[in-house]
Amino acid sequence: MNNKFFTLDCDDDVVLLQTDTFKVSRLKELVRQQICSKWENHGAYDFSTQKAITSISAFFQQLAFNQETIKIDEIKFNLVTDCQILKIKGTGWQKGKLEIQIYISSTTKDKYKFCLKFCPYEQDEPESPLDDIRKMIQAEIT
Repeated sequence: MNNKFFTLDCDDDVVLLQTDTFKVSRLKELVRQQICSKWENHGAYDFSTQKAITSISAFFQQLAFNQETIKIDEIKFNLVTDCQILKIKGTGWQKGKLEIQIYISSTTKDKYKFCLKFCPYEQDEPESPLDDIRKMIQAEIT
């Protein structure tokens, strides 16, 4: 694998995750829904105080060390999973890794930001327009 991720910009490309397929636009929509739902509505438990916290966002608002408190302005998550992608302007399914980068900020207007990226296992070598000429010359030589 070449470890070069590129952003999935074309909303009509298709992503295969195990047995489910999604257009990139739909996958983005589902990721946004899950982030909002889980971040705001699911509870967490603070083991240091032995109390339930109403939301994960409240749990991650700050870190406290004795008398010191650090306010958290932004949290980043990187999720990576195997997938296949079918690009509209491509030549078939390509295996690789899907990376979902999630940014959650308490200081910006758009609280949730995310980016979908793909890294192919094998980089496709673009075919040169000169390849046909090289093949013809090679055929004439032999």
